[in-house]
Amino acid sequence: MPETKKANCLFCSLQCGLGFEIDQGVPVRIEFDAESPLSRGSLCARGHYNQELLLHPRRFLGATINRRRVPWSTATTKIAGRLSEIRSASGPDSVGVVVGTELSNEDYEAAVAFARDVLGTKNIAVAYDGNDYPFLMGGGAGDAEPTDLDDADCFVLIGDVFWGHPCVAKRVIEARHQSRSNAIYTMNPYRTNTDWFADGHITVAPDAEPVALAAILKGMNAQGAPSVPSGKLAEVSDLTQADVASVASSLKEHKKVVVIATSRLGDSTSAYLTAKLARKLAKAAGGKYAPLFRGGNAIGAFGRVGSDVTVPKIMEGVAAGGIKGLLVFGPDVAQLYPGTVSQDDLEKLELLAASAIFENDMTKHGDVGLPQSVWTEYDGTYSASFGQASKIAAVVDPQGDAKPVSAMLEAIAIELAGSLSRTAAAAEHTELEIDVPAALARIGGVGAGIVLVEGTNPLHRWEGTITGRMTFPQRQKPYCELWVGEGTAARLEIESGTSVALSTDRGETRIIATVTDRMPAGLVAVPSYVPDARGLMVWTVNAGTRWYDVSASGASLKAEG
Repeated sequence: MPETKKANCLFCSLQCGLGFEIDQGVPVRIEFDAESPLSRGSLCARGHYNQELLLHPRRFLGATINRRRVPWSTATTKIAGRLSEIRSASGPDSVGVVVGTELSNEDYEAAVAFARDVLGTKNIAVAYDGNDYPFLMGGGAGDAEPTDLDDADCFVLIGDVFWGHPCVAKRVIEARHQSRSNAIYTMNPYRTNTDWFADGHITVAPDAEPVALAAILKGMNAQGAPSVPSGKLAEVSDLTQADVASVASSLKEHKKVVVIATSRLGDSTSAYLTAKLARKLAKAAGGKYAPLFRGGNAIGAFGRVGSDVTVPKIMEGVAAGGIKGLLVFGPDVAQLYPGTVSQDDLEKLELLAASAIFENDMTKHGDVGLPQSVWTEYDGTYSASFGQASKIAAVVDPQGDAKPVSAMLEAIAIELAGSLSRTAAAAEHTELEIDVPAALARIGGVGAGIVLVEGTNPLHRWEGTITGRMTFPQRQKPYCELWVGEGTAARLEIESGTSVALSTDRGETRIIATVTDRMPAGLVAVPSYVPDARGLMVWTVNAGTRWYDVSASGASLKAEG
Protein backbone atom coordinates (compact mmCIF):
# COMPACT_ATOMS: atom_id res chain seq x y z
CA MET A 1 0.00 0.00 0.00
CA PRO A 2 1.22 3.53 -0.76
CA GLU A 3 2.29 5.59 2.24
CA THR A 4 2.79 9.33 2.77
CA LYS A 5 6.07 10.62 4.16
CA LYS A 6 6.39 14.22 5.25
CA ALA A 7 9.33 16.46 4.37
CA ASN A 8 10.15 20.11 3.69
CA CYS A 9 11.00 22.10 0.59
CA LEU A 10 14.36 23.88 0.45
CA PHE A 11 13.81 26.07 -2.59
CA CYS A 12 13.68 29.08 -0.25
CA SER A 13 14.10 29.76 3.45
CA LEU A 14 10.41 29.22 4.25
CA GLN A 15 10.97 25.44 4.09
CA CYS A 16 7.26 24.79 3.49
CA GLY A 17 5.96 21.40 4.56
CA LEU A 18 4.93 18.81 1.99
CA GLY A 19 4.31 15.10 1.68
CA PHE A 20 5.47 12.39 -0.70
CA GLU A 21 3.19 9.54 -1.63
CA ILE A 22 5.56 6.56 -1.75
CA ASP A 23 4.62 3.39 -3.61
CA GLN A 24 7.08 0.49 -3.34
CA GLY A 25 9.91 2.86 -2.49
CA VAL A 26 9.19 5.26 -5.36
CA PRO A 27 7.77 8.80 -4.87
CA VAL A 28 4.72 8.98 -7.15
CA ARG A 29 2.98 12.17 -6.02
CA ILE A 30 3.47 15.35 -3.99
CA GLU A 31 0.93 15.87 -1.23
CA PHE A 32 0.05 19.03 0.71
CA ASP A 33 0.81 19.28 4.42
CA ALA A 34 -2.05 21.03 6.19
CA GLU A 35 -0.19 20.75 9.50
CA SER A 36 2.81 22.78 8.32
CA PRO A 37 2.82 25.82 10.66
CA LEU A 38 3.76 28.28 7.95
CA SER A 39 2.36 27.03 4.64
CA ARG A 40 -0.74 25.31 6.11
CA GLY A 41 -1.25 23.06 3.11
CA SER A 42 -0.11 25.56 0.50
CA LEU A 43 2.75 24.86 -1.87
CA CYS A 44 4.19 27.02 -4.63
CA ALA A 45 5.21 25.71 -8.05
CA ARG A 46 8.80 25.15 -6.94
CA GLY A 47 7.63 22.96 -4.07
CA HIS A 48 6.21 20.50 -6.58
CA TYR A 49 9.66 20.05 -8.13
CA ASN A 50 10.78 18.02 -5.12
CA GLN A 51 9.45 14.80 -6.66
CA GLU A 52 11.05 15.33 -10.06
CA LEU A 53 14.30 16.33 -8.36
CA LEU A 54 14.58 12.90 -6.78
CA LEU A 55 13.87 10.99 -9.99
CA HIS A 56 15.39 13.33 -12.57
CA PRO A 57 17.11 11.30 -15.32
CA ARG A 58 20.05 13.72 -15.45
CA ARG A 59 20.98 13.49 -11.79
CA PHE A 60 24.72 13.24 -11.15
CA LEU A 61 24.87 9.77 -9.59
CA GLY A 62 28.40 8.41 -9.93
CA ALA A 63 31.80 9.54 -8.61
CA THR A 64 34.22 10.71 -11.30
CA ILE A 65 37.89 11.48 -11.77
CA ASN A 66 38.51 13.73 -14.77
CA ARG A 67 34.86 13.00 -15.75
CA ARG A 68 35.44 9.24 -15.89
CA ARG A 69 33.26 7.08 -13.64
CA VAL A 70 35.16 5.50 -10.76
CA PRO A 71 34.25 3.68 -7.54
CA TRP A 72 33.39 5.97 -4.65
CA SER A 73 36.40 4.88 -2.59
CA THR A 74 38.75 5.63 -5.49
CA ALA A 75 37.44 9.20 -5.64
CA THR A 76 37.79 9.86 -1.90
CA THR A 77 41.26 8.30 -1.85
CA LYS A 78 42.26 10.62 -4.68
CA ILE A 79 41.01 13.65 -2.76
CA ALA A 80 42.73 12.62 0.47
CA GLY A 81 46.03 11.96 -1.27
CA ARG A 82 46.07 15.25 -3.12
CA LEU A 83 45.08 17.18 0.02
CA SER A 84 47.97 15.61 1.92
CA GLU A 85 50.41 16.65 -0.80
CA ILE A 86 49.11 20.23 -0.93
CA ARG A 87 49.17 20.69 2.84
CA SER A 88 52.68 19.27 3.12
CA ALA A 89 54.02 21.51 0.37
CA SER A 90 52.09 24.75 0.97
CA GLY A 91 50.53 24.58 4.42
CA PRO A 92 46.93 24.03 5.58
CA ASP A 93 45.68 27.48 4.55
CA SER A 94 46.43 26.65 0.91
CA VAL A 95 43.17 24.65 0.96
CA GLY A 96 39.70 26.20 0.81
CA VAL A 97 36.27 24.69 1.53
CA VAL A 98 33.03 26.12 0.12
CA VAL A 99 29.57 24.87 1.09
CA GLY A 100 26.15 25.69 -0.39
CA THR A 101 22.96 26.77 1.37
CA GLU A 102 20.84 23.63 0.89
CA LEU A 103 22.85 21.37 3.16
CA SER A 104 21.66 20.17 6.56
CA ASN A 105 22.83 21.68 9.84
CA GLU A 106 24.72 18.44 10.45
CA ASP A 107 26.51 18.86 7.11
CA TYR A 108 27.67 22.33 8.16
CA GLU A 109 28.92 21.05 11.50
CA ALA A 110 30.84 18.32 9.71
CA ALA A 111 32.33 20.82 7.25
CA VAL A 112 33.51 23.14 10.03
CA ALA A 113 35.07 20.23 11.92
CA PHE A 114 36.69 18.92 8.74
CA ALA A 115 38.22 22.30 7.85
CA ARG A 116 39.34 23.13 11.39
CA ASP A 117 40.34 19.78 12.88
CA VAL A 118 41.30 17.64 9.88
CA LEU A 119 42.73 20.15 7.40
CA GLY A 120 43.73 22.85 9.89
CA THR A 121 42.59 25.59 7.50
CA LYS A 122 40.70 28.77 8.33
CA ASN A 123 39.42 28.92 4.75
CA ILE A 124 35.84 27.72 4.97
CA ALA A 125 32.96 29.81 3.63
CA VAL A 126 29.31 29.61 2.65
CA ALA A 127 28.31 30.28 -0.97
CA TYR A 128 25.26 32.43 -0.23
CA ASP A 129 23.08 33.34 -3.18
CA GLY A 130 22.51 37.00 -3.91
CA ASN A 131 22.85 39.19 -0.85
CA ASP A 132 21.77 36.62 1.74
CA TYR A 133 25.04 37.13 3.62
CA PRO A 134 24.88 40.93 4.14
CA PHE A 135 21.15 40.56 4.78
CA LEU A 136 21.89 38.13 7.62
CA MET A 137 24.68 40.35 8.94
CA GLY A 138 22.38 43.37 8.97
CA GLY A 139 19.21 41.93 10.43
CA GLY A 140 19.85 38.39 11.53
CA ALA A 141 17.23 35.67 11.17
CA GLY A 142 14.37 37.81 12.50
CA ASP A 143 12.03 37.38 15.45
CA ALA A 144 8.66 36.82 13.75
CA GLU A 145 6.80 33.53 14.09
CA PRO A 146 4.06 32.05 11.86
CA THR A 147 1.31 33.09 14.29
CA ASP A 148 2.40 36.73 13.94
CA LEU A 149 1.02 36.62 10.40
CA ASP A 150 -2.45 35.91 11.81
CA ASP A 151 -2.29 38.67 14.42
CA ALA A 152 -0.80 41.43 12.28
CA ASP A 153 -2.89 44.42 11.30
CA CYS A 154 -0.17 46.06 9.21
CA PHE A 155 2.56 44.71 6.92
CA VAL A 156 5.58 46.44 5.44
CA LEU A 157 6.84 44.35 2.50
CA ILE A 158 10.28 45.18 1.09
CA GLY A 159 11.03 43.54 -2.23
CA ASP A 160 8.74 41.31 -4.29
CA VAL A 161 7.75 39.13 -1.34
CA PHE A 162 4.68 37.56 -2.99
CA TRP A 163 6.33 36.70 -6.32
CA GLY A 164 9.25 34.91 -4.70
CA HIS A 165 7.41 33.41 -1.70
CA PRO A 166 3.78 32.67 -2.65
CA CYS A 167 2.96 30.77 0.54
CA VAL A 168 3.64 33.90 2.58
CA ALA A 169 1.48 35.85 0.14
CA LYS A 170 -1.55 33.73 1.00
CA ARG A 171 -1.10 34.30 4.74
CA VAL A 172 -0.54 38.06 4.40
CA ILE A 173 -3.52 38.60 2.10
CA GLU A 174 -5.79 36.64 4.43
CA ALA A 175 -4.64 38.76 7.38
CA ARG A 176 -5.08 41.99 5.42
CA HIS A 177 -8.75 41.24 4.78
CA GLN A 178 -9.58 40.50 8.41
CA SER A 179 -10.39 44.18 8.89
CA ARG A 180 -10.88 47.29 6.76
CA SER A 181 -8.34 49.13 8.91
CA ASN A 182 -5.57 46.62 8.21
CA ALA A 183 -2.93 47.79 5.75
CA ILE A 184 -0.09 46.67 3.49
CA TYR A 185 2.77 48.98 2.51
CA THR A 186 5.25 47.87 -0.16
CA MET A 187 8.64 49.15 -1.29
CA ASN A 188 10.19 48.28 -4.66
CA PRO A 189 12.07 49.87 -7.59
CA TYR A 190 9.20 48.87 -9.91
CA ARG A 191 5.62 47.66 -9.55
CA THR A 192 5.55 43.96 -8.72
CA ASN A 193 2.86 41.38 -8.05
CA THR A 194 3.19 42.22 -4.36
CA ASP A 195 2.21 45.82 -5.08
CA TRP A 196 -1.16 44.77 -6.50
CA PHE A 197 -2.32 44.20 -2.92
CA ALA A 198 -0.74 47.31 -1.41
CA ASP A 199 -2.60 50.13 0.31
CA GLY A 200 0.50 52.20 -0.24
CA HIS A 201 3.40 51.57 -2.65
CA ILE A 202 6.74 53.34 -2.20
CA THR A 203 8.79 53.48 -5.39
CA VAL A 204 12.54 53.72 -4.82
CA ALA A 205 15.54 53.73 -7.11
CA PRO A 206 17.44 50.42 -7.22
CA ASP A 207 19.27 49.83 -3.91
CA ALA A 208 17.70 52.95 -2.33
CA GLU A 209 15.45 51.12 0.16
CA PRO A 210 17.65 52.18 3.13
CA VAL A 211 17.07 55.84 2.32
CA ALA A 212 13.28 55.44 2.44
CA LEU A 213 13.48 53.31 5.59
CA ALA A 214 15.71 55.85 7.32
CA ALA A 215 13.28 58.65 6.43
CA ILE A 216 10.31 56.72 7.86
CA LEU A 217 12.26 55.92 11.03
CA LYS A 218 13.02 59.63 11.43
CA GLY A 219 9.35 60.35 10.92
CA MET A 220 8.56 57.96 13.77
CA ASN A 221 11.18 59.65 15.99
CA ALA A 222 12.82 56.24 16.38
CA GLN A 223 15.86 56.17 18.61
CA GLY A 224 19.07 55.87 16.64
CA ALA A 225 17.42 56.56 13.27
CA PRO A 226 20.08 57.66 10.75
CA SER A 227 19.71 61.04 9.10
CA VAL A 228 18.94 61.24 5.39
CA PRO A 229 21.10 63.72 3.46
CA SER A 230 19.22 66.81 2.30
CA GLY A 231 17.46 66.23 -1.02
CA LYS A 232 18.36 62.52 -1.09
CA LEU A 233 14.85 61.23 -0.46
CA ALA A 234 13.39 63.13 -3.41
CA GLU A 235 16.31 62.01 -5.58
CA VAL A 236 15.76 58.28 -5.04
CA SER A 237 12.05 57.84 -4.27
CA ASP A 238 8.55 59.17 -4.86
CA LEU A 239 8.10 59.95 -1.15
CA THR A 240 7.34 63.48 -0.04
CA GLN A 241 7.72 64.61 3.55
CA ALA A 242 3.95 64.47 3.83
CA ASP A 243 4.04 60.85 2.65
CA VAL A 244 6.70 60.02 5.23
CA ALA A 245 4.62 61.57 7.99
CA SER A 246 1.54 59.65 6.85
CA VAL A 247 3.31 56.27 6.75
CA ALA A 248 5.04 56.92 10.07
CA SER A 249 1.73 57.86 11.70
CA SER A 250 0.02 54.77 10.30
CA LEU A 251 2.73 52.45 11.62
CA LYS A 252 2.42 54.01 15.06
CA GLU A 253 -1.36 53.63 15.09
CA HIS A 254 -1.43 49.94 14.17
CA LYS A 255 -1.13 47.48 17.03
CA LYS A 256 0.83 44.67 15.35
CA VAL A 257 3.22 45.48 12.51
CA VAL A 258 5.19 42.78 10.67
CA VAL A 259 8.05 43.88 8.43
CA ILE A 260 8.97 41.29 5.78
CA ALA A 261 12.05 41.86 3.62
CA THR A 262 13.41 39.62 0.89
CA SER A 263 17.04 39.32 -0.20
CA ARG A 264 18.03 40.16 -3.79
CA LEU A 265 20.98 40.92 -6.06
CA GLY A 266 22.48 44.40 -6.01
CA ASP A 267 24.62 46.61 -3.81
CA SER A 268 25.69 44.62 -0.74
CA THR A 269 25.93 47.69 1.51
CA SER A 270 22.35 48.53 0.58
CA ALA A 271 21.30 44.97 1.40
CA TYR A 272 23.02 45.16 4.79
CA LEU A 273 21.36 48.48 5.62
CA THR A 274 17.97 47.37 4.28
CA ALA A 275 17.96 44.45 6.70
CA LYS A 276 19.35 46.52 9.58
CA LEU A 277 16.82 49.34 9.15
CA ALA A 278 13.91 46.96 8.43
CA ARG A 279 14.59 45.26 11.76
CA LYS A 280 14.83 48.67 13.45
CA LEU A 281 11.54 49.72 11.83
CA ALA A 282 9.78 46.64 13.17
CA LYS A 283 11.12 47.36 16.65
CA ALA A 284 10.11 51.04 16.48
CA ALA A 285 6.59 50.03 15.52
CA GLY A 286 6.42 47.48 18.33
CA GLY A 287 6.20 44.68 15.78
CA LYS A 288 8.19 41.78 14.37
CA TYR A 289 10.79 41.37 11.63
CA ALA A 290 10.77 38.49 9.13
CA PRO A 291 13.61 38.32 6.57
CA LEU A 292 13.27 35.84 3.69
CA PHE A 293 16.36 34.33 2.13
CA ARG A 294 17.15 32.75 -1.21
CA GLY A 295 19.12 29.84 0.21
CA GLY A 296 16.91 27.13 1.68
CA ASN A 297 19.09 26.70 4.77
CA ALA A 298 20.93 30.02 4.68
CA ILE A 299 19.95 30.61 8.32
CA GLY A 300 21.34 27.23 9.37
CA ALA A 301 24.58 27.87 7.49
CA PHE A 302 24.98 31.31 9.08
CA GLY A 303 24.44 29.85 12.52
CA ARG A 304 27.18 27.24 12.10
CA VAL A 305 29.80 28.59 9.70
CA GLY A 306 31.60 31.79 10.67
CA SER A 307 32.41 34.62 8.29
CA ASP A 308 36.02 35.52 9.10
CA VAL A 309 36.60 34.15 5.61
CA THR A 310 33.99 34.65 2.89
CA VAL A 311 33.62 33.25 -0.62
CA PRO A 312 35.07 36.42 -2.24
CA LYS A 313 38.17 35.96 -0.09
CA ILE A 314 38.56 32.34 -1.17
CA MET A 315 37.99 33.20 -4.83
CA GLU A 316 40.64 35.92 -4.57
CA GLY A 317 42.97 33.30 -3.10
CA VAL A 318 42.28 30.99 -6.03
CA ALA A 319 42.97 33.77 -8.54
CA ALA A 320 46.18 34.83 -6.75
CA GLY A 321 47.44 31.26 -6.44
CA GLY A 322 47.42 31.15 -2.65
CA ILE A 323 44.58 28.62 -2.62
CA LYS A 324 45.90 25.50 -4.34
CA GLY A 325 43.21 23.01 -3.34
CA LEU A 326 39.49 23.78 -3.41
CA LEU A 327 36.60 21.62 -2.17
CA VAL A 328 33.13 22.77 -3.24
CA PHE A 329 30.09 21.05 -1.76
CA GLY A 330 26.86 21.87 -3.58
CA PRO A 331 26.98 25.18 -5.45
CA ASP A 332 28.20 25.92 -8.94
CA VAL A 333 30.28 28.95 -7.98
CA ALA A 334 31.04 29.69 -11.63
CA GLN A 335 27.32 30.28 -12.31
CA LEU A 336 26.49 31.69 -8.90
CA TYR A 337 29.18 34.39 -9.16
CA PRO A 338 29.99 34.67 -12.88
CA GLY A 339 33.28 36.29 -13.77
CA THR A 340 34.72 36.25 -10.24
CA VAL A 341 37.15 33.47 -11.03
CA SER A 342 38.35 32.43 -14.47
CA GLN A 343 38.43 28.98 -15.95
CA ASP A 344 42.21 29.31 -16.22
CA ASP A 345 42.43 29.98 -12.48
CA LEU A 346 40.36 26.89 -11.70
CA GLU A 347 42.48 24.75 -14.00
CA LYS A 348 45.64 25.91 -12.21
CA LEU A 349 44.41 24.43 -8.95
CA GLU A 350 46.29 21.35 -7.85
CA LEU A 351 42.94 19.94 -6.68
CA LEU A 352 39.39 20.90 -7.49
CA ALA A 353 36.89 18.49 -5.99
CA ALA A 354 33.17 19.20 -6.11
CA SER A 355 29.89 17.57 -5.20
CA ALA A 356 26.54 18.36 -6.79
CA ILE A 357 23.03 17.06 -7.38
CA PHE A 358 23.40 17.76 -11.11
CA GLU A 359 26.66 17.87 -13.01
CA ASN A 360 27.83 21.49 -13.26
CA ASP A 361 30.91 23.50 -14.19
CA MET A 362 32.61 22.57 -10.93
CA THR A 363 32.17 18.81 -11.41
CA LYS A 364 32.85 19.00 -15.16
CA HIS A 365 36.13 20.84 -14.85
CA GLY A 366 37.17 19.45 -11.49
CA ASP A 367 39.64 16.69 -10.83
CA VAL A 368 37.10 14.77 -8.75
CA GLY A 369 33.29 14.86 -8.80
CA LEU A 370 31.10 13.40 -6.06
CA PRO A 371 27.33 12.79 -6.44
CA GLN A 372 25.40 14.62 -3.73
CA SER A 373 22.14 13.52 -2.10
CA VAL A 374 19.01 15.63 -2.28
CA TRP A 375 17.83 16.86 1.14
CA THR A 376 14.94 14.37 1.09
CA GLU A 377 17.30 11.40 0.69
CA TYR A 378 18.86 11.58 4.15
CA ASP A 379 18.05 12.55 7.73
CA GLY A 380 18.86 16.12 8.73
CA THR A 381 17.75 19.26 10.51
CA TYR A 382 17.34 22.73 9.00
CA SER A 383 16.70 26.30 10.22
CA ALA A 384 13.92 28.22 8.48
CA SER A 385 12.49 31.74 8.42
CA PHE A 386 9.86 32.70 11.01
CA GLY A 387 11.85 30.93 13.72
CA GLN A 388 10.99 27.48 12.41
CA ALA A 389 13.14 24.35 12.65
CA SER A 390 12.66 21.51 10.17
CA LYS A 391 13.60 17.90 10.69
CA ILE A 392 13.58 15.86 7.52
CA ALA A 393 13.72 12.07 7.62
CA ALA A 394 14.81 10.33 4.42
CA VAL A 395 11.83 9.86 2.13
CA VAL A 396 13.64 7.41 -0.16
CA ASP A 397 17.09 5.86 -0.34
CA PRO A 398 19.73 7.95 -2.16
CA GLN A 399 19.80 7.48 -5.92
CA GLY A 400 22.89 5.83 -7.41
CA ASP A 401 26.04 6.53 -5.40
CA ALA A 402 24.78 9.88 -4.06
CA LYS A 403 25.67 10.64 -0.43
CA PRO A 404 25.18 13.50 2.05
CA VAL A 405 28.07 15.93 2.35
CA SER A 406 28.71 14.82 5.94
CA ALA A 407 29.26 11.25 4.69
CA MET A 408 31.70 12.49 2.04
CA LEU A 409 33.69 14.42 4.62
CA GLU A 410 33.78 11.49 7.02
CA ALA A 411 35.12 9.20 4.29
CA ILE A 412 37.88 11.67 3.36
CA ALA A 413 38.67 12.36 7.02
CA ILE A 414 39.13 8.65 7.77
CA GLU A 415 41.85 8.47 5.13
CA LEU A 416 43.50 11.69 6.34
CA ALA A 417 43.16 11.61 10.12
CA GLY A 418 41.25 8.52 11.10
CA SER A 419 38.01 10.16 12.20
CA LEU A 420 35.79 13.25 12.12
CA SER A 421 34.20 14.55 15.33
CA ARG A 422 31.34 17.02 14.77
CA THR A 423 30.53 19.78 17.22
CA ALA A 424 27.51 22.08 17.33
CA ALA A 425 29.26 25.32 18.34
CA ALA A 426 27.61 28.58 17.27
CA ALA A 427 29.41 30.46 14.51
CA GLU A 428 31.12 33.78 15.14
CA HIS A 429 30.52 36.81 12.94
CA THR A 430 32.46 40.05 13.27
CA GLU A 431 30.23 43.12 12.98
CA LEU A 432 30.62 44.93 9.65
CA GLU A 433 32.09 48.41 9.82
CA ILE A 434 29.81 50.48 7.60
CA ASP A 435 29.81 54.28 7.49
CA VAL A 436 26.03 54.66 7.43
CA PRO A 437 25.80 58.41 6.57
CA ALA A 438 28.27 57.96 3.71
CA ALA A 439 26.40 54.88 2.47
CA LEU A 440 23.04 56.67 2.52
CA ALA A 441 24.57 59.52 0.55
CA ARG A 442 26.00 57.13 -2.06
CA ILE A 443 23.39 54.46 -2.74
CA GLY A 444 20.47 54.77 -5.08
CA GLY A 445 22.05 56.84 -7.83
CA VAL A 446 20.64 55.70 -11.18
CA GLY A 447 22.37 57.88 -13.72
CA ALA A 448 21.60 58.01 -17.42
CA GLY A 449 20.94 55.19 -19.88
CA ILE A 450 19.70 51.67 -19.23
CA VAL A 451 19.85 50.37 -15.66
CA LEU A 452 19.58 46.61 -15.08
CA VAL A 453 17.85 45.21 -12.00
CA GLU A 454 17.15 41.65 -11.03
CA GLY A 455 14.01 40.07 -12.39
CA THR A 456 12.85 36.93 -10.61
CA ASN A 457 10.29 34.29 -11.54
CA PRO A 458 8.16 32.19 -9.17
CA LEU A 459 8.90 29.09 -11.25
CA HIS A 460 12.63 29.36 -10.65
CA ARG A 461 15.00 29.24 -7.78
CA TRP A 462 17.04 32.36 -7.94
CA GLU A 463 20.13 31.39 -9.95
CA GLY A 464 18.38 28.56 -11.84
CA THR A 465 20.94 25.78 -11.40
CA ILE A 466 18.29 23.28 -10.30
CA THR A 467 14.93 24.72 -11.36
CA GLY A 468 16.22 25.35 -14.87
CA ARG A 469 16.28 21.56 -15.35
CA MET A 470 12.71 20.96 -14.19
CA THR A 471 9.98 20.05 -16.68
CA PHE A 472 7.19 22.37 -15.50
CA PRO A 473 8.99 25.72 -15.99
CA GLN A 474 10.30 24.54 -19.34
CA ARG A 475 6.74 23.86 -20.49
CA GLN A 476 5.13 26.88 -18.88
CA LYS A 477 7.84 29.36 -19.83
CA PRO A 478 9.95 27.88 -22.63
CA TYR A 479 11.75 31.19 -23.08
CA CYS A 480 13.15 33.73 -20.65
CA GLU A 481 12.15 37.36 -20.80
CA LEU A 482 13.21 40.78 -19.65
CA TRP A 483 10.80 43.50 -18.64
CA VAL A 484 11.10 46.93 -20.18
CA GLY A 485 8.90 49.96 -19.52
CA GLU A 486 6.52 51.36 -22.12
CA GLY A 487 8.39 54.67 -22.41
CA THR A 488 11.77 53.02 -22.84
CA ALA A 489 10.33 50.52 -25.33
CA ALA A 490 8.79 53.29 -27.41
CA ARG A 491 12.04 55.24 -27.44
CA LEU A 492 14.04 52.18 -28.53
CA GLU A 493 11.30 50.91 -30.89
CA ILE A 494 10.95 47.62 -29.03
CA GLU A 495 7.74 45.60 -29.23
CA SER A 496 6.55 43.05 -26.71
CA GLY A 497 7.37 39.45 -27.66
CA THR A 498 10.26 40.35 -29.95
CA SER A 499 13.93 39.48 -29.56
CA VAL A 500 16.29 42.19 -28.36
CA ALA A 501 20.04 42.43 -27.97
CA LEU A 502 21.05 43.16 -24.38
CA SER A 503 24.67 44.08 -23.84
CA THR A 504 26.95 45.33 -21.08
CA ASP A 505 30.70 45.72 -20.77
CA ARG A 506 30.80 41.96 -20.04
CA GLY A 507 29.13 40.78 -23.23
CA GLU A 508 25.87 40.44 -25.10
CA THR A 509 22.89 38.09 -25.23
CA ARG A 510 19.59 37.81 -27.11
CA ILE A 511 16.40 37.69 -25.10
CA ILE A 512 12.65 38.13 -25.51
CA ALA A 513 11.28 41.50 -24.36
CA THR A 514 8.02 42.01 -22.50
CA VAL A 515 6.82 45.59 -22.56
CA THR A 516 5.02 46.53 -19.37
CA ASP A 517 3.73 49.58 -17.53
CA ARG A 518 5.34 48.23 -14.34
CA MET A 519 8.85 49.48 -15.16
CA PRO A 520 9.98 53.10 -14.68
CA ALA A 521 11.83 54.79 -17.51
CA GLY A 522 15.32 53.45 -18.08
CA LEU A 523 14.89 50.45 -15.79
CA VAL A 524 15.09 46.91 -17.23
CA ALA A 525 14.44 43.74 -15.20
CA VAL A 526 16.78 40.94 -16.24
CA PRO A 527 16.15 37.23 -15.43
CA SER A 528 18.90 36.38 -12.95
CA TYR A 529 18.07 32.66 -13.22
CA VAL A 530 19.42 32.56 -16.81
CA PRO A 531 23.21 32.08 -16.98
CA ASP A 532 23.72 34.25 -20.08
CA ALA A 533 21.77 37.15 -18.54
CA ARG A 534 23.31 36.70 -15.08
CA GLY A 535 26.74 36.73 -16.66
CA LEU A 536 26.19 40.26 -17.99
CA MET A 537 26.37 41.56 -14.43
CA VAL A 538 29.64 42.62 -12.81
CA TRP A 539 30.45 41.05 -9.43
CA THR A 540 32.77 43.36 -7.49
CA VAL A 541 34.11 42.68 -3.99
CA ASN A 542 32.93 45.26 -1.44
CA ALA A 543 35.62 45.68 1.23
CA GLY A 544 33.09 46.95 3.77
CA THR A 545 30.69 44.01 3.55
CA ARG A 546 33.27 41.42 2.44
CA TRP A 547 30.74 40.41 -0.19
CA TYR A 548 29.86 41.07 -3.83
CA ASP A 549 28.22 44.19 -5.22
CA VAL A 550 26.29 43.21 -8.34
CA SER A 551 25.78 45.83 -11.04
CA ALA A 552 26.05 46.38 -14.76
CA SER A 553 27.97 49.08 -16.58
CA GLY A 554 27.64 50.12 -20.19
CA ALA A 555 24.20 48.49 -20.50
CA SER A 556 22.37 48.94 -23.79
CA LEU A 557 19.26 47.49 -25.35
CA LYS A 558 18.23 47.44 -28.98
CA ALA A 559 15.60 45.77 -31.10
CA GLU A 560 16.80 43.18 -33.56
CA GLY A 561 15.91 43.82 -37.15
